[in-house]
Amino acid sequence: MPPFGHRDTRYSGYPAEPAGRAFSRDPGRSEPRSAQAKPGIRLDESTVIKYLSMAGGDPEQAARLRRFMLASAAYAACVPLVWLACKFNLIAPKPAWILVAMMVAVNAALYAALRTGVNRKFSDPDLTWLHVFLGNVVVMVAVYSFDQGRAVVLNLSLVVLTLGVFHFTTREFVKAALQILAGYAAVINLLMYFKPETVNVYHEWFQWAGLAAVLPLFAVIGGRISGLRQRLGASNEELRSALGNVRQIATHDHLTGLPNRVLFNEELQRALARAERHARPVGLFFMDLDRFKNINDTLGHQFGDRVLQEAAKRLASCVREGDIIARLGGDEFVLLVEELGDPAALTEIARKLLAAVSELRKIDGQDLNVTLSIGICAYPADGRDAKTLLSGADIAMYRAKDRGRNGFCFYSAELQSHTPEKLALEAGLRHGLERNEFRVYYQPKIDMTTGAITGVEALLRWQHPEKGLLLPEKFIHLAEETGLIVPIGLWTLREVCTRAKAWKEAGLPRMPIAVNLSALQFREEQLVPQLAEILKSTGTEAGILELEITESMVMRDPDLAVKLMRNLRAMGVHLTIDDFGTGYSSLGYLKLFPINNLKVDRSFVRDLAHSKDDVAITRAVIAMAHSLEMNVIAEGVELREQLEVLRNEGCDEFQGYLCRPPLAEEDLITFIREGGTRGTLS
Repeated sequence: MPPFGHRDTRYSGYPAEPAGRAFSRDPGRSEPRSAQAKPGIRLDESTVIKYLSMAGGDPEQAARLRRFMLASAAYAACVPLVWLACKFNLIAPKPAWILVAMMVAVNAALYAALRTGVNRKFSDPDLTWLHVFLGNVVVMVAVYSFDQGRAVVLNLSLVVLTLGVFHFTTREFVKAALQILAGYAAVINLLMYFKPETVNVYHEWFQWAGLAAVLPLFAVIGGRISGLRQRLGASNEELRSALGNVRQIATHDHLTGLPNRVLFNEELQRALARAERHARPVGLFFMDLDRFKNINDTLGHQFGDRVLQEAAKRLASCVREGDIIARLGGDEFVLLVEELGDPAALTEIARKLLAAVSELRKIDGQDLNVTLSIGICAYPADGRDAKTLLSGADIAMYRAKDRGRNGFCFYSAELQSHTPEKLALEAGLRHGLERNEFRVYYQPKIDMTTGAITGVEALLRWQHPEKGLLLPEKFIHLAEETGLIVPIGLWTLREVCTRAKAWKEAGLPRMPIAVNLSALQFREEQLVPQLAEILKSTGTEAGILELEITESMVMRDPDLAVKLMRNLRAMGVHLTIDDFGTGYSSLGYLKLFPINNLKVDRSFVRDLAHSKDDVAITRAVIAMAHSLEMNVIAEGVELREQLEVLRNEGCDEFQGYLCRPPLAEEDLITFIREGGTRGTLS
């Protein structure tokens, strides 16, 4: 397959090598392409390399040089024969020297034409006709020069005729045969005129008649052989092409054209064997597109395939052609890097890969936010066999996802403990509700202008009996995988409504409480009746509750989402779009959603003080939300500079560590009664 884009080999400590191993090489062939350029000629690799060098790297020219060398060998064999003929007085010394000089001159001229490439200017770049013609001239000069034994010399014309066996048609063979007959007839006449004492006219013409009888038959047979060879060559090429296609299908991913799992495992085994022999390190990268399922769910699998193709091109453009990058399946890719001059190069490669994918902002007019998580393993430090290295890189990749995605993580032995830890967490998670181990923390939302508390966001924590207080990133993903997120989500809603009723009875100000819904909860058919039952049983007014949902959740089935959201709004529940800007919703749908609040994702807030692009995006989001009569909340505000930008752009509310981190209930009540942040934001 052809390489994707430009190959940048300028890695620190990451030496360049000749291009072509991973992408331009046909994995079904074990020898250089030049050795296969012309069927029927098999030479060892060193000879092939020599001829390629002589031909300036042109495989066709190298094949012509090889054929020329074979013909030159026949000339070389004739030189000692001429010397013997001279010793036996069959030819005089002077004509013998002239004949040898002619052979040398003919071969020197042909060799010079091939080496300089002059032959390419001719209609017959193989110079077959010229070679046959000059060969016949040399044979006829020899026939004329010999005083005896001309019949033996004349037979060499058949050898000359065989030079065309791989190229001539039957008609061309007949033309060459007629040349020989015409040349011999001319020689007979010259002998009769200049050397009558050495010639038996009847004998010579009898030989001519014999040639006239034999050469047409030889020409027909030669033409048939040439045609058969060409048909065999065509069949052989078709078979080679078919086998290559089968090999390509078996070893390459049909969607991206990259090597697949089968070929990658083969290459990894070979690379590890080479690394062991030469005592050199090998790097293995395990890569996974972040939130790729959301793309498939919201934009369709066909568009997801386009994302995979574009991501594959960008990943392949970051590595040397000597490296192997493959698609294992789904949105998983792997990269094998050999001959690392400096282990620090692994970090630079990872950064290049992350940057390349993050630049994928738009496909077919659709805006995207594609990121990558990478796990890195190294031979021999992290493992000495393929299975161990792949497993370690996979574990490191998931750790990169746990850290927030769009990053990379090196494997370490302590990561291996996460596999049994995951099993233990799953078992504990199933009993967490029964044992009342979950806690709800609350992060205040603050009015940008007055600094007053406008509400809180409920954030789940797990008070693990052995590991202490666990944040959501430690268990939410596992809860979603196991389906436990649904009962945990219902418990959270009931707990929040219960506390809201208790706060009201304690005389605290009315504060809306926002609760994040999981995708599984949002798709539950019983969500509306279950929520109605919770509100009724706890005696909580619906208007106190805000449900936060993400763009990807509603865009999975927008029409169904609109219907569900309208039912929730009809109950009096408020709705908030969370993580806005990271998903794929369109304005056409957004204006149909019965949304009260819109949250600006923390990824845009983080660099507000330094990024003009993020400021422009935030300004546009705020203006759009206000035009749709939505309240705008910024999350993740940690610096006063961020707050000032948001305030200047007209943001309504914010939450983040600049105000307070998530608080336990008693700390929240104390914070409220002390007046919140009215003094600190002035």
